[in-house]
Amino acid sequence: MNKMIYVTKTVSKSFITDFIAKFQNLVGNNLTGYEKMTQEGINQIQEKLKENKIKLKWYRYEITQLTNGALSITLYGDTI
Repeated sequence: MNKMIYVTKTVSKSFITDFIAKFQNLVGNNLTGYEKMTQEGINQIQEKLKENKIKLKWYRYEITQLTNGALSITLYGDTI
């Protein structure tokens, strides 16, 4: 029987990341600071799944922006 699983991580930016991202946004570059922050949260979720030896049949990420530049990253899906 498949079991639904949810894993949530919250990551936040630093002052330096925010400053660089605002500057990059002005000149039209990718917001690499935010991309790295998002990837860091996804990596933490993947590590937790690996630690607990959880294999998923399918999964989906949901990323929600919180106040002051923090992100809530949720993974949900069915286990095998």
